[in-house]
Amino acid sequence: MDVALQLTLADPAQFQPLPLGPRHYVPALQTKKGELQALRVAPPTVWTRCTPLVEILGPRTPGNTPFSRARVEGWVKRVADAVGGHPIFLDRLRLAPNHVAESRHGRQPVLAAIYASATRRGLVFVPVSHLGEGPVTTERIAVAAAETGRGAALRVPLLGTVVPDGERLPTMVERAVAALDVGIRGVDLLMDLRQIPEDAELDIADLGSLIEELLKVGPWRNVVLLGTTMPRSLGGGVVEAGTTGRLPRKEWELWRELAQAKLGRPLTFGDYAIQHPEPPLEVKDGQIPLGLRGAIRYTHTSATVIPRAKAPRYEEGREQYRHLCQLLVQQPEFAGRDYTWGDQQIADCAEGRCHPGWEDHWRGAATSHHLRVVVDQIASLS
Repeated sequence: MDVALQLTLADPAQFQPLPLGPRHYVPALQTKKGELQALRVAPPTVWTRCTPLVEILGPRTPGNTPFSRARVEGWVKRVADAVGGHPIFLDRLRLAPNHVAESRHGRQPVLAAIYASATRRGLVFVPVSHLGEGPVTTERIAVAAAETGRGAALRVPLLGTVVPDGERLPTMVERAVAALDVGIRGVDLLMDLRQIPEDAELDIADLGSLIEELLKVGPWRNVVLLGTTMPRSLGGGVVEAGTTGRLPRKEWELWRELAQAKLGRPLTFGDYAIQHPEPPLEVKDGQIPLGLRGAIRYTHTSATVIPRAKAPRYEEGREQYRHLCQLLVQQPEFAGRDYTWGDQQIADCAEGRCHPGWEDHWRGAATSHHLRVVVDQIASLS
């Protein structure tokens, strides 16, 4: 019997990407340099309770030209270098799944090229499908799920999903599970709230009822609730320039409230670390967006502490981050330089031991700190 057939016959229900179930953690992280660095330096104590949802981030403007084989291999290599042999959920962002890519065997859809490269590199991945995915893409994900023997994940938005007249969300979900063709015991349900506005008033009873309906679809392998309070931009009065603001971590409080609601089964906590679900604003053609100010998003138990630069970045350059680090180490929430790699970066910069980097570096430092905070919070509930 060849290896491919052996993999096809594997039972996805026997693979467990979240060994600690509701006492595990699923951060959704984009393949930006900072997030990957945070995973690369994460200690075993974090990995024990953490299975990231890694979103391969495509270009802003992909155009119609096929992606080169080297480009796709580069995306996957960076992920592999960051996560090693740890299990991950593998998703994509800003990538049309049927965009063409070059491969060893000619041209193929980029999603197929990503899965093939991930398999060659030994990535322990669970492919992620989205509710409403086209049939061709769903079939491609189903094939990857069968070939790896690790099942699949289904990502379902809880807010704002358009349900056709005469249909119900659970019915749509049932159909999506059936199309994955691995059996619901081999499927992880990723319920996604995305960005929760700070002033949003979510009715716990109504949200709990919706979740209960999805739980009744069948015996899911795992059920994860994803969400974040982090806005796309800190401007517009979210955090005033030149101040240190604090944004409540509404996603954490919501998860705790739902745990107390005693649903049909416990939910695993997930978030977007320190980012909004969409990619952050980026430098384009060497031009810094007017008004863009540096900030560091530093997670504490119930809020994110955010010192934000007073002047736009094009006026102060990266030196603004030294001032932000100096502000952070003075805050009562600062955990100390020995807490994580990220905390050491903040302390060293504040003390003048290193040159301040740009956004990616501080995104990585803050993500490193965030992962440890959430893992510690979840561990304390065990």
